[in-house]
Amino acid sequence: MIDWNDLPYFLAVAKSGTLMGASKQLNVNHSTVFRRINALEDKLGTRLFERMAEGYVLTEIGHAVLQHAEVVENSIHSLERAVAGNDFELSGEIRITAPFSLAEHVLVPCIAKFRLKHPGITINIIVSSALYDLSRRDADIAIRSTNNPPDYLIGRKVTDLTWSVYASKGYLKKYGIPRAISDMENFDLIGVDESLLRIEAYKWLMNNFPNDSFCCSASDVKTISTLCHEELGVAVLPTNYFNKSLVKLFDIEPEFKDGIWILTHPDLRRVTRIKEFSQFLFNYMTDMDL
Repeated sequence: MIDWNDLPYFLAVAKSGTLMGASKQLNVNHSTVFRRINALEDKLGTRLFERMAEGYVLTEIGHAVLQHAEVVENSIHSLERAVAGNDFELSGEIRITAPFSLAEHVLVPCIAKFRLKHPGITINIIVSSALYDLSRRDADIAIRSTNNPPDYLIGRKVTDLTWSVYASKGYLKKYGIPRAISDMENFDLIGVDESLLRIEAYKWLMNNFPNDSFCCSASDVKTISTLCHEELGVAVLPTNYFNKSLVKLFDIEPEFKDGIWILTHPDLRRVTRIKEFSQFLFNYMTDMDL
């Protein structure tokens, strides 16, 4: 008989391609992953992976097993969401993912106020710009800047974001002042990594200037702002981004209106603690006039 507890190890190796990648994903030692994969192959009586120099590659049988394993995984996650969806208590845990800038300036003070009303609810913040899979319960709520939220999620847009070009006072003093988009190619630019390319303004930035225009890049708005503050270059930031050391130069045209969204999975919309916090967070962010 197959030990179903081996399937998460199989799926993690299949998706990451390495024992180390799977161990990081599962938060276990890589030797544990190695042992569980070998045990699963022994029970099935076949090799699921070819051990290559570059990592683990699925065999033909491995690909067939992967299809069935993904069906099992999706069924388990659906069951978990269905059970969670009937939780009517104002207690328990909420996992929220947000990029650094929103976690620091929005989530932390919001949670402080929320906990005064609901001390029985524990809130864990996952600070990341990555799109965590809410269908897998990697997080319960996501705060994201996007123009196109995933179809499998539901939520509300808090506000539209418009975008402007910024530089530090020291940088402008040293290198001059860009006064229009056409001037930007003559200055050092601060770019973004792939995790932010879902934001239309950053996709435009990276697609419209040559690679040698970028002196550095970052995966979140807060770090981009800090790089700009340190006089490394010119940055694209939300128009209302507040930093006394930075000078707003001009708005980006064409205008990109990425929204800030509060998102969750449809199966969790009736969970009392998630519904309560989502509404509280929406009101808090609306009152902030982001």
